[in-house]
Amino acid sequence: MDILRYKVGYRLYSEPIAAGFMSNWIKVTTEGGITRIRMDAICAYQASDDGEKLLIYTKDNSLFEITDEIMSTIDILDSKFNPE
Repeated sequence: MDILRYKVGYRLYSEPIAAGFMSNWIKVTTEGGITRIRMDAICAYQASDDGEKLLIYTKDNSLFEITDEIMSTIDILDSKFNPE
C-alpha cells in the first residue's frame, strides 16, 4: 500500500482517488454541505409528500436529508435500484 501513497506535506500521506472508485457514489447537498454517499450503503430513500425534501437511509443507520436537486437525485437512485 505504501506504493500508492504520496507525500502531501511533512509526514502527511494521502491515497490517490481514481475516477472509477467514485463512480459508485452519489453527491448530494445536505444541511451540512456537499456530501458523498456510497450507493452500496443506501438501503432506502423516501421523498416527502410535498416534494421539498428527500430522505436517504444507509445501512449504518445514518439519515441524510436532501433539499436541493431532489428530482435529479431521485432519478439517479431509481436508475440504480429499479433496473429495467
